[in-house]
Amino acid sequence: MQIFNPQEKFGLEKIVAAFSSRLDGNMSLCFGDTRNALASRKKFLSSIGIDYKNLVCAKQVHGKKIEYVTQANQGSGALEYDSSVMDTDGFITDKKNVPVAVLTADCLSIFIYDSLIPAIAILHAGWRSTEKNISAEAIKAMQNRFNSKPEELLIGFGPSIRSCCFEVEKDFKSNFAFGLLKKNGRVFMDIALINQRQLVDCGVKKENIFDPAFCTFCNNDDFFSFRKEAQTAGRLISVVMLK
Repeated sequence: MQIFNPQEKFGLEKIVAAFSSRLDGNMSLCFGDTRNALASRKKFLSSIGIDYKNLVCAKQVHGKKIEYVTQANQGSGALEYDSSVMDTDGFITDKKNVPVAVLTADCLSIFIYDSLIPAIAILHAGWRSTEKNISAEAIKAMQNRFNSKPEELLIGFGPSIRSCCFEVEKDFKSNFAFGLLKKNGRVFMDIALINQRQLVDCGVKKENIFDPAFCTFCNNDDFFSFRKEAQTAGRLISVVMLK
């Protein structure tokens, strides 16, 4: 599924940005049923013009580390999990034909595109990374590396568990100053809203943030959900590449 509307005139002919669904298969090499993961990756990525052997993936740790990657990193985590970039939850690059990806099953994937450089980023934003403000970390990394201007950036959200289903402990209110909703004495987290606010606080224009609002828990027939499936859950892939 393409993350940005191809009809918009934002220089989108320069990138490929998409996320998979359950129908595309499990994209993880270490979670869920991995027997057909490589074949699923190859089929999905080839359909959007990406060579699966060039994929760059991370050993995600729910942190805020952002790694700059180049052609030298192509293939990291593409064919086996152990070769993935260590302890990383986000990538930035300004190099063509370097597809960067994150894997999710309820966590929010965040696509960032600077059409002026051009440069891209992909983030894995679970609640822990959101608490550490990985969105701001990525914006800062793009400013430092590419001299990106936040007001020029385009942002896309992938599917994630939404506030309708993401119940958290009541003491979460000490972790987040906003984005927690109370319903009948229970507390629910709006992880997309929190990241949107964090991005806007960095100078990103709200109208440049595209959110399809797919809930992985509600729409479990279409997406994997760790909260619903636990250890059997596969993973979606969110991938972006400069052409």
